[in-house]
Amino acid sequence: MYQLLSRHLPSLSLSILMACLFLCGTDLSAQKNSVVQVHADKSSGYGVACGGPQNLPDRIVTALHVVAGKQTILVTWQGKSAYATVEKIYKASDLALLKLQTSLGIPALALYSGEPPWDTNINFWEIPINTTAVTAKTTVLEERTNLSKISPRVANNSVGLSKSLCSDGGQYYPGMTTEVINFKEPNIRKAHSGSPLTYGDKILGLVDGGAKLIDGKACVWAIPAADFTKLFTQGTPISPAMQPCGGTTGNSYMYSGTRSDNPLLTPEEADQAAQFESPIDMSATDGSRMSLYHDYRMPFTEVYETLFPEEQQNMEGLLENEEEISLVDMFESPIDLYVEELTGITVMVPAQCHLSAATDDAWTYLSTTSPGGNITMSVFISPNDSMEEGIGAMEAFKSFMAENGQALIAEPDDIDDFSDDPDNPYYSEYVENIYADANGVVQGEFFADLMINDGDFLAVTVSIADWDEIDHNPEERMYLYLMEICALLSDFAIY
Repeated sequence: MYQLLSRHLPSLSLSILMACLFLCGTDLSAQKNSVVQVHADKSSGYGVACGGPQNLPDRIVTALHVVAGKQTILVTWQGKSAYATVEKIYKASDLALLKLQTSLGIPALALYSGEPPWDTNINFWEIPINTTAVTAKTTVLEERTNLSKISPRVANNSVGLSKSLCSDGGQYYPGMTTEVINFKEPNIRKAHSGSPLTYGDKILGLVDGGAKLIDGKACVWAIPAADFTKLFTQGTPISPAMQPCGGTTGNSYMYSGTRSDNPLLTPEEADQAAQFESPIDMSATDGSRMSLYHDYRMPFTEVYETLFPEEQQNMEGLLENEEEISLVDMFESPIDLYVEELTGITVMVPAQCHLSAATDDAWTYLSTTSPGGNITMSVFISPNDSMEEGIGAMEAFKSFMAENGQALIAEPDDIDDFSDDPDNPYYSEYVENIYADANGVVQGEFFADLMINDGDFLAVTVSIADWDEIDHNPEERMYLYLMEICALLSDFAIY
């Protein structure tokens, strides 16, 4: 009997394995077949077919900030398309229910009941540019939290956080008391707004995000699936007077994307969007592949408006002794925001300064120079698995810089230490080295911002080799201030 069983065990195990693979494949197929692209005027996001408790046909749930105040909404699915109208909204959770004007036969997904699977791989979804293929991406959920407690880096400034959200008639949404889900993985970007989180062919929630930057930083979270039920049972019709998220600037603030394959764009707008769709690819020192995506371009005034009062005062302090340039002069300067998908690092660069990847014996890094060539900004990235490894990467970077003549020693007031936070460990140092001659005349300057977030390490440096050239060139000096501010604001996305 034992021999008989043992002879059949390999085939039995194979059968079980094949059944599991079949079921997993079936789950993924069911999930991706319900994901749609939502184009709303000039911006694009995602949505998921869901009919709610009454199993209504031709209904799509998406993020309200994607469609709020938009004139034309077009849903595309597997090469087909249909116009849609907003049937209901639930502003507190930034959710909208769309009704298709023409049926596309999209299969609906049901909601996951019970506690979401924490510390487990779950899926969100992406449709690459100029394709109809729906691609599964993997992330990990960390915890439920109140929106006002999304991160210790913003927990002490609830007013600043609320002003960074969408606004309608003086009311901010989603609500500060709204329950949201934090991510462990930093691979969610603004272009994923409205993408469903799925597990076992059920909806866990919806990718959402701050409509504006928060203190100059990207921020993202998920709306739990339980709020879908609130959308269906407590949702209200959308007001005809509802404004696009971000007011007159619209998509500049929206945490959703502009895609060149949006049928609602003009050919000129599509060409402009296409210029930013190819990522900058690079390799980390451990061999990890990293991709830096351009998220959006906005004038510096819009970045400044998202800063907390203390940071605004710091920006103003940079210009205390400046006679030819004011903060207002800098407001119209365009700033590009990039996001690295593996680490969640955000990098800000003046739009006239183009990033490129380079490698030397010690580091792979991104660099750019000012239009006049007098200022260099460099970005060094090291992905790691623990805060201890991140500290080691920072010390290695400091040694590397010391060998090249830059001792990076931060003053105590220039250190932010949240490394002991159990959920969002973070550490940063800011260093400013000024070199003067025997008469005290400044000859050169070097700035460095060093950050560690959950192990991943980021260093952004700005160097001026010849201050005399900068001193006699107001335009270059303005780029110095912009690049230093960009160095300070380049950071990790908040989750």
